[in-house]
Amino acid sequence: MSELELSPTEPVPTRHSLLWRIFRPRDIGFYLMILLAWVGAAYTETDAQSSRWYWQGLIPIFGLICIATQWHNVEPTAKARALLVGRQILHWGTLLLLMQVVFMATTQGFMNALDDRQASFLLMINVTLSTFLAGIYFDWRLCVVAIFLGAGAIFMIMVQNLIPILVYAGVGVIIAYLAWTWMYSHWQARRSQPSV
Repeated sequence: MSELELSPTEPVPTRHSLLWRIFRPRDIGFYLMILLAWVGAAYTETDAQSSRWYWQGLIPIFGLICIATQWHNVEPTAKARALLVGRQILHWGTLLLLMQVVFMATTQGFMNALDDRQASFLLMINVTLSTFLAGIYFDWRLCVVAIFLGAGAIFMIMVQNLIPILVYAGVGVIIAYLAWTWMYSHWQARRSQPSV
């Protein structure tokens, strides 16, 4: 074979960039779920009463993302896909029903068992549990989303409980700084006085 003749070559496998491997189209839904969970945690921290409606609206979105990400992983038959949709509707619909019970527990005059912060935290924990269970049964990446949801819920409680501690610590640091400055200035003044 001469140098000018082309030898048959095997197709070179395409190597995708790191950005492509991190943000594969099939993973975008899970990133969206994490982003929506963080937005919900921040919203709950700022306005607990209105955030209940955010979490309730988030459930159908999570259900649709779960259906979209699993659509190509089931057999391409009508029965298998209907079963997937039915299971997701049952799974996330049960969570919506549970959320309605929590709403009733916070309604003035009905049960009034929970305040807005408690109800919001309970809703976040229920969404976390439902997402984790969906991850066990459908796709492990949903378990990762649930970990982020749970971390957001715990962070919300920690920040709420840490605010008084941080205020007291800040006041303590200011008092300690003022006392140290006063003692240091007195020490400098005594040191600069001529000894008799």
